[in-house]
Amino acid sequence: MTHVQSNATGRRRDCAASWRVGKLFDAPLFAVSRKDLLKAARDAVRALALDRSERQLIERLAVCFGEQQLAHGLLCWPSNAQIEKKTGMSERTIRRAIVKLRERGLIVMRDSANGKRFPISNAKGEIVDARGFDLTPLHKRAAEFAERARALDIEDRVRRQLRDDLTAARNALLDLCAEDPSGAYADILARASSVPRPSKDAAPEEFVAAIEAYVALAEEAREFRYLSDLSAEAPGSAGHPDRHSKQDAKPSSGDCNAGLRNSPSTFDQPRDSENAAFRERRGGDVRQSERTLEAADRAIPKDLALWLAACPELSEWGTITAIERAAALGAKFIRACGLARRALERAEARLGVVNAGLLGLFVVQRHANGEQQGGTPIRSPGGLFVMLAREIERGRHPLERELIAMRRRRRQNLH
Repeated sequence: MTHVQSNATGRRRDCAASWRVGKLFDAPLFAVSRKDLLKAARDAVRALALDRSERQLIERLAVCFGEQQLAHGLLCWPSNAQIEKKTGMSERTIRRAIVKLRERGLIVMRDSANGKRFPISNAKGEIVDARGFDLTPLHKRAAEFAERARALDIEDRVRRQLRDDLTAARNALLDLCAEDPSGAYADILARASSVPRPSKDAAPEEFVAAIEAYVALAEEAREFRYLSDLSAEAPGSAGHPDRHSKQDAKPSSGDCNAGLRNSPSTFDQPRDSENAAFRERRGGDVRQSERTLEAADRAIPKDLALWLAACPELSEWGTITAIERAAALGAKFIRACGLARRALERAEARLGVVNAGLLGLFVVQRHANGEQQGGTPIRSPGGLFVMLAREIERGRHPLERELIAMRRRRRQNLH
């Protein structure tokens, strides 16, 4: 007569949840691998939000499973001393974690009368039964845990995207209001500061509400600007006599691009050629400003030929004859990639206008290379720009070596 132990022994407190899962789930009739159990354990940790001790114990039990296909369950029999040695948990913590896993319906205890755990072998030395932990409930609920973990991963991705969208909407509003020096947007900025900022793990609905609030305030600011411009540009107004009396044809996008490429007023003027003007604008400790500028000049090369060879993005804007023009294009590119205006202005104030523009060009080219096949994608060009600006300000991360590597890879691709 075969006896199957179904109750906890060894003076262990009985657990209703463990008894219930023992009734619901029978031993599987097919092979179960250690890898399957370990995946189910990790999905259970994610789906049930298990604490550290529970996670360590359930994963350790899955690793201890010897893949023996016993008739009475998926059994393993590590002692508390073995678990303590492998996980670093104390004896008391292990006992508490066992109770928690039983109450969650993840394991069933099949201990001996004195609470010991060991395998039972037949006359041939084959293991036919055991006293220890039964992981059958964990295996039976593997599909449930996997589905829940997948849903949580999707929620996390959505939440990360919403956090990025919230930051972009807030920066767009602040940039829009910062362009008005008269302070006419003070009321809009005050309301923007009162918009609740969701926490990192907030529900997606809270992020959506904050994004919609920033977007609505931005639309209000644009409407206010439009009405102000309309009243200022009305025929006969001061400073604009009959400005719109003659209707000009709307230029095409090709004409705009041609004018942007050929106009020397924006890109061909040296914006940071004199250190004295930079120090006057920087303010504060002149010696500190000089050290920061010198560190940026050492880290960011001014070799125009190297930049042209390493950055094919510049070839779309015609012939580049001055490093200042390349820097101005880099500043324009990095702003188009979503960098906040305040971040660019801070980099220009700390590193100099030319150095900040060249750094923006470097980041944009890295971003473009990452989008190509075999490249490493850059999720946030603006974040990379801010990080590199801080490193360069501290005298770290010179760009010349990376520019040479980018030039070499480009030549290899051309050949």
